[in-house]
Amino acid sequence: MKQTLLVAALIIISGSLFAQRDFYGRPIRLGFKVDPVFVNNLSPKENGVEKAGSGFGINYGLMTDIMFSDGRGAFATGVEVAHASSKLKYTDKDGLYGMGDYKLKLQYLQIPLSVKLNTNRMENGMKFWGQFGTYFGALLGSRADYSPASGGSSTAKTNEKIMNATNKVNMGLLLGTGIQYPVADRTDLYLGLGFENGFTDITSNGKWNNDGKVNLNRWALRLGVFF
Repeated sequence: MKQTLLVAALIIISGSLFAQRDFYGRPIRLGFKVDPVFVNNLSPKENGVEKAGSGFGINYGLMTDIMFSDGRGAFATGVEVAHASSKLKYTDKDGLYGMGDYKLKLQYLQIPLSVKLNTNRMENGMKFWGQFGTYFGALLGSRADYSPASGGSSTAKTNEKIMNATNKVNMGLLLGTGIQYPVADRTDLYLGLGFENGFTDITSNGKWNNDGKVNLNRWALRLGVFF
């Protein structure tokens, strides 16, 4: 139900933006993206908590570029749904349920805020771009699989809801680089590589027995179409 409402919201937003293709006199380019995330790392900062593996994920949503007057860049934003999964191992701290292995499965509604600069187009129409900025994510869903440590008394759990044990906001540094290539009039393919370096603590310390700061870092392929 929640995902259906999100898709409906994205369709409504994109429709309203396509109806108005300028922002205070500056042209707007709109597009859709699907970013396969090939690295999701939960990075703990305290002893007794270790990275235990990266998982795959995906981002999908609407891209919006508010173009600079010289055409050499844009204020890049949009709205997207981000899915991430990663593993932690608690060896000297109790974690949420006890010592052992945790696989976290997270979902955010995410808004990027960045500056995107690009080169002039080459003879074939292709141009290179680079991106620097930040992102704001609001937690939509959080679940965990738990395997207790050998000899522990805790019970294994699968797909357990842990919204109240996960911080509701995720923010961080956003970097990217890639190319845009024209395939038709006013239509460009958008390809690149992106990195998200999380600043905020994913796990709520009061619920996870003061496990310190745990950041979420991600590498993704950027795949999209601008219109």
